Amino acid sequence: MKKRNLWIYIFGITIIIIGLIKLDTLISMISILWNACRVLVFGAMMAFVINLVMAKIEKRLGFMEKGKRATSLLLSLILIFLFVYFLITLVVPSLSEAIGVIVAVLPKYFENTQKFLVNLFENNPQLAESINNLDINWKNLIQSGINVLSTGVTNVVGTTFNVVTIIVNSVFNFVLMFIFAIYVLLEKERFVQLYHRLTNLYLSEIVKRRMDKCLNIINQTFSSFIGGQCIEATILGTLCTLGMIILRMPYPAMIGTLVGVINIIPMIGAYIGGAIGMFMVFTVSPIMSLWFLLYLCILQQIESNVIYPHVVGNSVGLPGIYVMMTVVIFGSLAGIPGMFLGIPTMASVYKIGVLYLNRKERLKEMNG
Repeated sequence: MKKRNLWIYIFGITIIIIGLIKLDTLISMISILWNACRVLVFGAMMAFVINLVMAKIEKRLGFMEKGKRATSLLLSLILIFLFVYFLITLVVPSLSEAIGVIVAVLPKYFENTQKFLVNLFENNPQLAESINNLDINWKNLIQSGINVLSTGVTNVVGTTFNVVTIIVNSVFNFVLMFIFAIYVLLEKERFVQLYHRLTNLYLSEIVKRRMDKCLNIINQTFSSFIGGQCIEATILGTLCTLGMIILRMPYPAMIGTLVGVINIIPMIGAYIGGAIGMFMVFTVSPIMSLWFLLYLCILQQIESNVIYPHVVGNSVGLPGIYVMMTVVIFGSLAGIPGMFLGIPTMASVYKIGVLYLNRKERLKEMNG
């Protein structure tokens, strides 16, 4: 047994050395493998999220003898579709209206600001005259901006054919992901049985038991994190909406929903939603937009220091201080996806590490 372990260590060290020597080739191989498998990986992630809803519905349909799996999957997809449709119909029309309003009133705000600055610097005739002579053709400016965006998009993707190709490939990949997710959900017991067959054949009982425990921890942590994010986003969106109603600000339901949805991005999501919300309020009243910014800053401080660490931190079993540390570190490494996936990943590592340390301490006490 010891000789076998020695050969395993030698083989592992050899692989590591070869990987370091041929690092460029290794990275290229990993990239090719990822491109080949990413549709399946994202499909499995989609199946995991849908299963959170599907599993609850399936328990409610326990009285059904046949078709329970297909019925619960269909109901889950309908609920998710209705939820997404509700968010889109609530946010997009108001946002489009606000963009149209601000484009219409922007020249007027500029003229008023120009007059204010001329009066402010009336003691400096040269500066006041320079400000007064500023003349902006807003129609040409907006058209130039559209042209710049069009040129930038064209430069990035090349030609119109490439744009169509990218769209078609994206739609095709999404369809493949969706089909794979449906297949996984309909046949999930088969994958579980395959896992147990392989682990029973190639792993010892102790190793298999430990692996089962680790996988259960990972599953529970990711499920709890997604649920915690939804609860936290609902709380923040509701508080934002109620506060805007009390303060008599425009678009309370739309902005509150937007802030809550974008807040799924850990920690910084509320700021992004707040910036869009301030833009919306600004179209109605610039002064009121400042009050909205002040209110949201206070609400964000409560959310960051009280709601998020406790709701999300407790739901995944990760202390609040580690939640903040994880967001900062993983966000700097992988951006928004790193922030979102870093917390349940770190929580899983934290729980498994605690179990490992506890086991080591018990063994030490027994041997001591």
